[in-house]
Amino acid sequence: MTTASVSFTVKNGSAPFTIPTALTRKTVLYFMRAATCAQCNRHTRDLEKMSTQLKNKDLDTIIIVPEDATTAEKVKERNRLTMRVMAGEGGAHALAGLDKKAFGLIQQSGTLVIDTDGSVLYQRVATNPESSFNGKEFAAYLETL
Repeated sequence: MTTASVSFTVKNGSAPFTIPTALTRKTVLYFMRAATCAQCNRHTRDLEKMSTQLKNKDLDTIIIVPEDATTAEKVKERNRLTMRVMAGEGGAHALAGLDKKAFGLIQQSGTLVIDTDGSVLYQRVATNPESSFNGKEFAAYLETL
């Protein structure tokens, strides 16, 4: 467990949603590199397949796209997600510690589990989106909860 914490605002539709203030329980945050990222979209579907396990562990899940609310809704529909998909609109990723690499051109993606105080309990961040979520590793983490 790390002592780092995060705090930022995303958009839930057009309404601001401040993390961690608006959270009522521990939450899985998956930051997509871009709405068009094939690996990121696959990871959202992998998290959807784990939704029952996540709920059984008393975890909420939020997918965050770096684009706007319209794009977030398209990601939700395209991937048939039941979890919330919110718009980071460019700033949320950086505020959560996900940088742009390769001369500021490539947005990092990643999986975080945070507590209601913003403490980061689990983190896997990568410049290559294929490495930003590892199903086996994440399932093993869930078993520790």
